[in-house]
Amino acid sequence: MNVKILTSIVPMIFASATVSSAESVAPPGVISGLPEGVSVVPPPPPGFDPTKASADQNAAYAIPPAPNAERDPEAYAAWVKAVAPTAVRESPVLTKTNLFNGPIRGKGAPSSSSNNTISTTSSNWSGSSAVNIANPQNFEAVQSSHVVPTAHQAFGACTGGWDYSSQWPGIDGNGSGDVLQGGTEADAYCNGSTKSTLYSAWIEWYPFSETRVSSPAISPGDLLFVEVWNDSTTSGYAYFHDYSSNVTAEYHLTAPSGTTLKGNSVEWIVESPGVGGGLATLTNYIDVTLVGGIAWDYTASPVTYYYPWSTPSVGTLELITMLDNSNKAISTGYGKTAQTLIFEDYGSACGLASSPPC
Repeated sequence: MNVKILTSIVPMIFASATVSSAESVAPPGVISGLPEGVSVVPPPPPGFDPTKASADQNAAYAIPPAPNAERDPEAYAAWVKAVAPTAVRESPVLTKTNLFNGPIRGKGAPSSSSNNTISTTSSNWSGSSAVNIANPQNFEAVQSSHVVPTAHQAFGACTGGWDYSSQWPGIDGNGSGDVLQGGTEADAYCNGSTKSTLYSAWIEWYPFSETRVSSPAISPGDLLFVEVWNDSTTSGYAYFHDYSSNVTAEYHLTAPSGTTLKGNSVEWIVESPGVGGGLATLTNYIDVTLVGGIAWDYTASPVTYYYPWSTPSVGTLELITMLDNSNKAISTGYGKTAQTLIFEDYGSACGLASSPPC
């Protein structure tokens, strides 16, 4: 397959993010300057239908790679809806932040092992990650859809500032120092009687910081499709489609100087992001449903597939539980099918000592 890098890029636009709140509260994490290494990808020409085009034609317009329709009909059906030419495209605003959705931190020793699947812990990640993956050409794609959660602080708590949570699929970060990713954040603020929330889609190639994007504008309960892939070791893309509003947006990401994609892990994660040199307090997000999770080396032959809740044929699937500062579990993901995860927070993240759900 001849993979082409898109060179026609719309200029970036910069503005503040929007906070939904009963009272005016400054949006968290916003810093001055233009976002680094990100650009808006223009739509394909009118009348172009990705579902009828070849893989090479789609690649020329930076359309996300398609899962195999026969092997993974659920994921393929999600892709067909997400790339439909009838979707709405907007002029997005890109906002630089000081938030970092970075590699896995504080990874614990495996607590159990069975058929290339292990359980482990982390101070910033929860969910699942396939490591030591088959990636002979360093071309990976990872896809999923998730319901945007509601953001709260722990029941009975008011921290005097912002709590954060991020929901994303990505490539690298579990055994490497970079992460190529795109997802959502659901943040909650409380200070005295003032409460606020922020919901935003974002993109990032760590070690660059997170860039918030205004399109698609998201709200709690929206079902959002996200696909992340690379077409070289320093060039990648994040594609969003909000099924609830029929809005599509796509962004090009360039790796930070000195950083290259390793292609040694893929993941589906709810994260407590880094801020101010440490880790944020995790939002009481209650739960997140993720469906259609799949990753694959889209130019390889034969193709190797990975799922968030299925033992891989090559490599190892790690099931990750997030711990708080007292080493107590606060967030995890449970598999319902091979392609489905239900994330839930509990313990200190929700203010209750019970096991999941909160």
